[in-house]
Amino acid sequence: MRMHSFAHKQVMRFLVTGATGFIGGHLVERLVSEGHVVTALVRSVAKATRLRELGVTLLRGDLSIFADNDLVLDEVDVVVHLAGVVTAYDPAEYEAINFTAVVDLMRCLQRQSWSPRRLLFASSLAAAGSNPPRRPWTETDPVVPMEPYGKAKARAEVALRETGFPVTCFRPPLVFGPGDPAFLSLFKPASHGLGLRVAGPPQRLSWVYVDDLVTAVLAMANDERDGSYTYFTTSEDTMDTDRLWNALRAAFRRSIFVLPAPGPLLWMAATVSSAVAPRLGLRNQLDQKQVAQMRAPRFECTSAAISQDLGWSAHVTFEEAIRRTAEGYRALGWL
Repeated sequence: MRMHSFAHKQVMRFLVTGATGFIGGHLVERLVSEGHVVTALVRSVAKATRLRELGVTLLRGDLSIFADNDLVLDEVDVVVHLAGVVTAYDPAEYEAINFTAVVDLMRCLQRQSWSPRRLLFASSLAAAGSNPPRRPWTETDPVVPMEPYGKAKARAEVALRETGFPVTCFRPPLVFGPGDPAFLSLFKPASHGLGLRVAGPPQRLSWVYVDDLVTAVLAMANDERDGSYTYFTTSEDTMDTDRLWNALRAAFRRSIFVLPAPGPLLWMAATVSSAVAPRLGLRNQLDQKQVAQMRAPRFECTSAAISQDLGWSAHVTFEEAIRRTAEGYRALGWL
């Protein structure tokens, strides 16, 4: 195993986008606890109460500020770009936020009088696409994203190779943990004994618990090498949807009836949701992108590369991750 990281802890300055989000909130908590200095881009000060309590410096605005040619940023050591859109009001939003805004950030950093030691970009397993037969994705495989979200992330990865300073693109699979609003839509009905899955063979999925992912981000931030890299950041404990429901049954200590939904029915539901949600001013929670991902037989990857290069591996087991997530929801009063 080759480890390329700083031999001793040192205080670093971070700029984090998406800091009020699920992963960003966990990351900032860890950074501050380890003594690092954090600046966070925030659209809403009202949502940044916890950041202020932690002593984080707030940079007011959204991702559009990086398109301003006159924007001057305070110097930092590491930029962690987590902000993005997973569910969109309109499919064009995937391109605007997950590609164009990333290029704007890159160019903004290039215009500064300083360069970051490293830029970390949160891409996605979706940038790679559904799996080749019989094996997980590795970083040397050509990407074949299957929907607008993954395509925008893949294009952003390509653009970031032209930065002129070190960049690490990391591709998390399914991420969950306490405080995740997206996974709550699965846990809440499960707590009442109800579930839904795509009809057919169980889907195989890579996943990572949020605390393990944060540890991976810190390992990449401490990488002292020149050059740019791309890593899958996943637990090697791949699960399938049958195991998911069994873990939820154990976490809630109750039976759960799981209804198999035919694929065509999901496509119809997504079509209706895509048409109705924008008219109601709602973010569409079930579009063609979600259905395409739900119907793919496998989304699996391996983190062997980051383990070899930086010594990182995930430690939380799947059943433990599900249990901790359920306990976190209960503590927040969400269940």
